[in-house]
Amino acid sequence: MIKVALIGWLSALSVSAVAQQWSVPEPQNFEQGHVCLEGVEQPISVEFADSMAQQARGLMQRTELGEYSGMLFRYPNQRPGGSGFWMYQTLIPLDIAYLAKDGSIVKTFTMMPCGSDDPRQCRSYAPGEPYYNVLELNAGFLAKHDIRMGDRVHINPQLNENEQCQNN
Repeated sequence: MIKVALIGWLSALSVSAVAQQWSVPEPQNFEQGHVCLEGVEQPISVEFADSMAQQARGLMQRTELGEYSGMLFRYPNQRPGGSGFWMYQTLIPLDIAYLAKDGSIVKTFTMMPCGSDDPRQCRSYAPGEPYYNVLELNAGFLAKHDIRMGDRVHINPQLNENEQCQNN
């Protein structure tokens, strides 16, 4: 009995130590591009989060995001549905769209800033479905443009300067 209690206490201590040691990743430079959402003519300017460091940093500590701006997290392999995103040190509310390999939206959430200095207190938003990419936009964007599950996101479409997205 004492051994079980000791193991439980040590496990809790190690999780606590990891959470307390976790710090906000350094700012990153991001490649820029565009995505087009079905039914939205205006291209969305995105920053591509491709490396682990870029993905860890994401939109943390940003105070604003342009109306037609966002971040696209691109992964080389399918991610499990239990792997989610959190809002630790993210200051602005965001919409998130998890994307299948073909760009179709498999799940969306509107995520609010966490507000806690303890990352363990921040909710994780997991889609429950496998995904390949994730698009983050200002909160309310998806509802405003009637974007739903099954709609598609086209990454790096061939657009000339000032050209609109094709309404697919």
